[in-house]
Amino acid sequence: MKLLHPAHLAQYMLVLVIVVLLTACGGGKQAAPAAKPTQPPAPVKAAEPTAVPAVAGPTAAPGATEAPAPTEAPVPTETSEPAPTAEPTEVPPTEPPAAEAPTGQAGIDLLLDAMRAQLSQQAFRMNMTTEDGGKTTTMVMEYVAPNSFHSTTEKSEFILVDGASYMKGADGKWEKSPMDLSGMVSQILSPELVDEMAKNITVEKMRFVGPDLIDGKPMWVYQYETTMELMGQKINSRATVWLGVLDKLPYRQESEGDSVVNKGSRTKTEIVYEYDSGITIEAPIP
Repeated sequence: MKLLHPAHLAQYMLVLVIVVLLTACGGGKQAAPAAKPTQPPAPVKAAEPTAVPAVAGPTAAPGATEAPAPTEAPVPTETSEPAPTAEPTEVPPTEPPAAEAPTGQAGIDLLLDAMRAQLSQQAFRMNMTTEDGGKTTTMVMEYVAPNSFHSTTEKSEFILVDGASYMKGADGKWEKSPMDLSGMVSQILSPELVDEMAKNITVEKMRFVGPDLIDGKPMWVYQYETTMELMGQKINSRATVWLGVLDKLPYRQESEGDSVVNKGSRTKTEIVYEYDSGITIEAPIP
């Protein structure tokens, strides 16, 4: 189907990006000062002295002043020595140390597992830019499991949902297509194609490029080459992919390979993947 360029889409959608991977409180108002009394308070009567009880015993001589009892010297308090300062503890880093990227056959296995992990997502979006035959095409594709698909380009729009296909015409109106394209989408997103791709990647054709970041997420970057039979043509391509270190999902892919649409020319493709469980795809007309 020319609208989706299915062969071209299969080549680059399935050579997936398998990537090496959110006040001081306002003080209350002060209480208002108490109102002054309108009349002065009544005078307070002085308390009468309390009689001191007589003490039995000898009477002191006249004029003699009883010596005050000696005051005991205060017991000196023991001055506590300052507690020794504990040695500062080492603060752990805010981010875990980077894990070691798999290489060799383990790297290939990671790539293939990332492809399968992507196909098992409830929903994802692909933002793809392609240069082929001197023309640049941008396409946004959304997928919602198990078989809903929405594709938009500058000139066309296509929806597949519940086994029915819808196309937007040049006049901007939607119409239901008599063709059932659900099989094509199922083929493009088939896990069997991952297994087929596995036959075309060898350790010699794949290498670890290094670490990177996408939107603050750690990535492993790999480069690999493939040779695939597609529509009767042998397609050679080279791709660089960014795999999420933490979730093992592809986030970006840049590839260059033989063109499927224009034989003899080369195609450059860049894909950015987004994973959004909130994506919905609905039939545009009853």
